[in-house]
Amino acid sequence: MGVHQLKMLGNGPYPLPILQFFKVVDTFVNQDLCIIITPKTGIDFLKKDFHIHDSYEFLIPYSTLPFVDVENKCYSFNKGYVFPINSGQAHGPHDRMLNKYFVSLQVDKDSLNEIAYSIYGKFNVCFKQDNYPLSNELKTLIELFMEEYKSVKPGRNFALKELSTQILSLLIKQIQNNMPFLTSPDYTTAKKNIDKVIEYLREQYDAEYSLEEAAQIAHLSPYHFIRTFKAYTGRSPYEYLMFVKLNKAKELLSSKKHNITEICFMCGFNSLSNFINYFRKKVGVSPSEYRKILNI
Repeated sequence: MGVHQLKMLGNGPYPLPILQFFKVVDTFVNQDLCIIITPKTGIDFLKKDFHIHDSYEFLIPYSTLPFVDVENKCYSFNKGYVFPINSGQAHGPHDRMLNKYFVSLQVDKDSLNEIAYSIYGKFNVCFKQDNYPLSNELKTLIELFMEEYKSVKPGRNFALKELSTQILSLLIKQIQNNMPFLTSPDYTTAKKNIDKVIEYLREQYDAEYSLEEAAQIAHLSPYHFIRTFKAYTGRSPYEYLMFVKLNKAKELLSSKKHNITEICFMCGFNSLSNFINYFRKKVGVSPSEYRKILNI
């Protein structure tokens, strides 16, 4: 199991022992999205088991799942519909279910919230539990993602990124959630100022961070800037900057152009040991292990 699957799927329990589970299912994955397709013979859920993961999950059953527990409430996941499970929600079979065939979209929490912010100016998406129609547009994008994943054409990773971004955007737009459209003048002005700071942090990720300069860009005092930034993004400015550094490091690790030490300082970390420890804490593996997993 690769690093992206490991991060998104958590520790189970799974319907089968983990090694056996990933032998019988098909997976299609990039850093935003992991698509899991069960075999057409189905999978048996034999007992009541719950698990939690950091990712969002969107289940598309090809045979109705009549007994699924989400946060101690039993739901029926209807055939041909999409059912959302939020990050951190305990879920699993409520009762015995046999020969169940489905597609699961495991969506990286940070990636989904980045797109939510770009659309609504807010992080921390929370979807309402219900069965939602599977649109032809979403179905087509999922099929294109899987086709592209199996190809070995140049630009494959770029194409997968574009497709996963479209899929995540559709999920946010088509499934009921807590992201309202806010269009008041005060909201629009505040969002524009925070957007300017985000652009500043993305450009200055490899330089020393200045809270005062960032607050000036937002036209706020440092104290109010930190509170406002966190209200909009779900992170403090420093946490967001580290998030940007980490994503840049992942991008650089996906090629062989630079060694680990070079990447460390290119991303603005002050020491190799700090970079390795932070990367391992957030991703679950060291930078060198991450690079090996990507099979570059």
